[in-house]
Amino acid sequence: MKRMMILGLALILCLLIPLADMVSANTANAPVLLQINQYYVTYTAPQSPYLDQNNRLMVPLRSLSDLLAAEVAYDAVNKSAVISRKNLLHEQGKSYSLKLTVRLKDIELNGVASQMDTIPVLIKGSVYIPLSVVAKAFHLDTKWDSSRKITHLYEDPGYLPSGVVSDEEHVLGQHSDLSVRPVQSVIQTIDQKDGGSLIQMRLTSQNTGESTLGDNHYLRFYVQDSNFSHFDIYNQAQIKPSAAFTIETTNTILAKSLRYILVDACVD
Repeated sequence: MKRMMILGLALILCLLIPLADMVSANTANAPVLLQINQYYVTYTAPQSPYLDQNNRLMVPLRSLSDLLAAEVAYDAVNKSAVISRKNLLHEQGKSYSLKLTVRLKDIELNGVASQMDTIPVLIKGSVYIPLSVVAKAFHLDTKWDSSRKITHLYEDPGYLPSGVVSDEEHVLGQHSDLSVRPVQSVIQTIDQKDGGSLIQMRLTSQNTGESTLGDNHYLRFYVQDSNFSHFDIYNQAQIKPSAAFTIETTNTILAKSLRYILVDACVD
């Protein structure tokens, strides 16, 4: 009998090992540190925004250029970049530019030499730059919300990605719920047996308001991968004041082409 049990266990393991080879998972955990208008930036590829050793919020150049409708010219040999942004709302308006080099404090803001108090870095082939310098170059308003522990960047909706702007339900009657604060995102990259990879997000949020959240509250996810899409996940339980809750997306987000995930907390 004992021998049969051992043989049975061995058979189960033999069946499981090929399955494990088919699907592997890599997980990244990061706090949510940036909000653009009402949209929380819950992920940017290849790594979420983070605070560096100088306490500066670092953001990936590629994702940020998408979100700000800016253009980037990158010199891979010299590891330098030029970020330029036209005034989309006024055709004759002034264009802005920022020139920088990885691991150097020297920059050029709209043609004027200057220095940063931190340095751009290269992470997994992507340049990360301090948000404060970009905001200064492009004359964007930013604010540190100490009570909510988040940096807020104010952007004219005309510059936002077309998928967000064309979301008529939210443009015509936006009902963002400011009492919901996404605080932590966990990204899991799942490698599939066909060679592709998918992203699954587990997002933890907190009810910072004074009222209980009901099933008319939901999170709207905006995803920029090879396509732009959005989907809603509604509350499945009553969320009391100060309580935290966690939701998970399904494996529908393409990892290879993913640039960013935005989340808007909403109420019907």
